[in-house]
Amino acid sequence: MDGTKLGEASLPYVEELATITKGVVILVQVVKPNYDNAIADSHSSDLDKISKEYTAHASTAASEYLTSVRQRLKKKGIPAESIVEVGSPAEKVMACAREKNVDLIALSSHGHPGVGQRLLGSVTYKILHYSDRPVFIVTPSTKSANHE
Repeated sequence: MDGTKLGEASLPYVEELATITKGVVILVQVVKPNYDNAIADSHSSDLDKISKEYTAHASTAASEYLTSVRQRLKKKGIPAESIVEVGSPAEKVMACAREKNVDLIALSSHGHPGVGQRLLGSVTYKILHYSDRPVFIVTPSTKSANHE
């Protein structure tokens, strides 16, 4: 989940699945560090400080956002937990899925135009192709009478 309305597109489907299966929803947001600043780290302690501040601020914002989503789910009787990771989004989502032994990874894809990974977005593409778990993807074009 990335904090956008589009990023929540899979949530109605996840809610329905969790209700039917009595499952627990694990909400994950990954903060992608500013690699440009990390590379420049050896050249400037100021850039290193900015990079660390960005990561800390983004992690706090992600935690607050996921807490609000978790509370919305709780009000609907759906148990949920939230996890904020820092690193490569695809790798961190797949690692979390393995660690938590999840049954399904649900993703909302921004559906960028183009071919291959650009059609789904690079994070979604990587998870779809390299995850050892089933993947459910909701794109902007996904239609459902119950979820519009």
